[in-house]
Amino acid sequence: MMKRIYLLIVALSLMATSCTLFEGEGVFGKGEIYLNEINTDAKYIELYNKSTQSVDLSGWTILKNGTSPLNDASGLEAYAVPEGTILPGGGYAVLSCKGKDNTYAGTSLGVSESGISGKKSLLLVLVNAEGDRVDYFVNSAQKPARVDDTWDGDVEHTFEVAARMPDGGEWWVVESATPGVSNEGEKKSQFVNTVEFEDKKEEEDTPGTGENNGSNPDIGTSSLAEAVSYVWNESKMPNITLTVKEDEWNKMLKAYDQNSGTKQYFRGDVTFDNGEDVFHFEEAGWRLRGNTSRRRPEGNGGEMHKRNNADWHHFHTQINFRKFHKDAEHTIGGVRKVHLKWFKDDPAYVREVYCYDLFRRYGVWTAIRDIYCRFWIHVEGDDKPAYYGVYGMLETIDDEYLEVRSDLFGGHKGNLWKCTYAHTGPADLKTYNEEHKFGLDQDTDQEWSYELKTEHNSFSSAKSQLQDFIRKLNSKSGQELHDWLGTTIDMPLFLKTYAVNVVVGMWDDYWNNSNNYYLYFNKDGNEGYKLFFIPYDYDNSLGTTNHCGVQSDAGRHDPLAWGDGNKNPLVAKILQFADYREMYVEYLNELIDPSRGLFDFNSSYGRITSWQSRIAPYVSNDTGEDMEIKDRPAGWSSHGEYRLLKNDNNFFTIKASSIPRQ
Repeated sequence: MMKRIYLLIVALSLMATSCTLFEGEGVFGKGEIYLNEINTDAKYIELYNKSTQSVDLSGWTILKNGTSPLNDASGLEAYAVPEGTILPGGGYAVLSCKGKDNTYAGTSLGVSESGISGKKSLLLVLVNAEGDRVDYFVNSAQKPARVDDTWDGDVEHTFEVAARMPDGGEWWVVESATPGVSNEGEKKSQFVNTVEFEDKKEEEDTPGTGENNGSNPDIGTSSLAEAVSYVWNESKMPNITLTVKEDEWNKMLKAYDQNSGTKQYFRGDVTFDNGEDVFHFEEAGWRLRGNTSRRRPEGNGGEMHKRNNADWHHFHTQINFRKFHKDAEHTIGGVRKVHLKWFKDDPAYVREVYCYDLFRRYGVWTAIRDIYCRFWIHVEGDDKPAYYGVYGMLETIDDEYLEVRSDLFGGHKGNLWKCTYAHTGPADLKTYNEEHKFGLDQDTDQEWSYELKTEHNSFSSAKSQLQDFIRKLNSKSGQELHDWLGTTIDMPLFLKTYAVNVVVGMWDDYWNNSNNYYLYFNKDGNEGYKLFFIPYDYDNSLGTTNHCGVQSDAGRHDPLAWGDGNKNPLVAKILQFADYREMYVEYLNELIDPSRGLFDFNSSYGRITSWQSRIAPYVSNDTGEDMEIKDRPAGWSSHGEYRLLKNDNNFFTIKASSIPRQ
């Protein structure tokens, strides 16, 4: 059973005389921090420190109507209290909302682009830097109103100003606004909701399977692009449960023992619950994924499932809702697949999420979507599901991916290739006549350096196209090569992609290691197409470094010589031309420019701490692996000193110092 702590609080009084449960922990001491005044006309939120001790509010945030943080002043990132913000004992602090950068008494908390309304249901939850819920304000007629991920409610009050009277006391609708100073004046009416507060740290023990009463819900989307946005909604953290019969689970373990690289699909029921809708898929397909990261999901070689006593292991998996049933009921608005990844070699639980987010922020629309989810596996016969913890839920790169971006690609019926350093050799784009490197994805265990993922056109013509591109890349020179590259490749998009790739320190990539990328030709044939480079697999980044290729230190290595151009020629051949090189350097400098809020330390710190505080209560899991968030690279990294959230050995600042200036 889910363990919950219910605190019945009449009139939304948060124990004004004794606030032990909601103490804020700061480096300067403990304090009693309250949401103290909400003004929906002037658009601000006031905090109050009832204690006599100063409290460091750095990294604190405010959630609105569930788990979504308020946005920052740009409207693009999650808001967090600026680093170094200290609220003295007895002091007041004010956050300006809806972009209204007003000056008030007390401590400034900066500006949020998010709005707050006194005419709609409203829930605000104050969260400290450790992810603990410290205080809340709710305007809802629900009884009880739920201060959790599934909160919803009808309006109780229409108000302009709500305030605790006295400071830190009960909530009232009041006549006068008092930003940054003590709440005084006439009370109009009191908030009287009953509130249920949950112990979120215990919730991880129980899967969010829910019930859906037959057919799956209609999500109200009219296009596949809208369905993808619905499934990969960054404000949600879906609960995904895979239920497998014991003999099917053992079948998977045997297949892994015979070939750890197996691509075989297995059957299982899947429940997808995003806190808004619950979808249930009977006999969905799932398979193991990963290259060097392949794991046996349970026990050691030769062992079968141990009922109620399993030795669980994290592993990557792909779930295909409609693998065995080709009908609309086995999709979410048309979405067929999700790719679930554990945070292998990433104690910070943030590297791949950060990188794909940075790509999209910088306009690299080819980057896939990636959000957090929670994952359970229930082998039938066990008393309860096994909680596998927080996973990344990634969009798959396939026909569906192409269709969603068809207008941007200029068509989705071209040829898509997955390019990896496989047993057939490196995907180096150097030699076009190595026939053994080219193959077609047919759900077999075979892998190729260049694997065709689409069958819109014949394999023969698709292979001929890629081979012709490789031949021309390596045979042309001078102005002819320059002009052909500019015509064939969307050069600004490609160089933006590679600028992000290099600033995040992705060494296991094309340029350095002939690995981890996709190519998409938007038309068939050897002429008249556009070629798009699609970034892929970013867990080995942000300071996780390996001595591979020419790399020795992903933070300090020269961005103009990231890899060996003799072995992996594409980027080096492009950068030999001054105009392309200047474009690339310009993009590198834009990324590290603090005014743009992309890769600089301060904006990165805010995004990372927001993500980590959100997932921290759910990281502990039944595998016993990766049980806490740590600010360090993988244990095998050749530069284990790098940190993301500290000034010393900070990857963001060290990387910025390696960028050549314009």
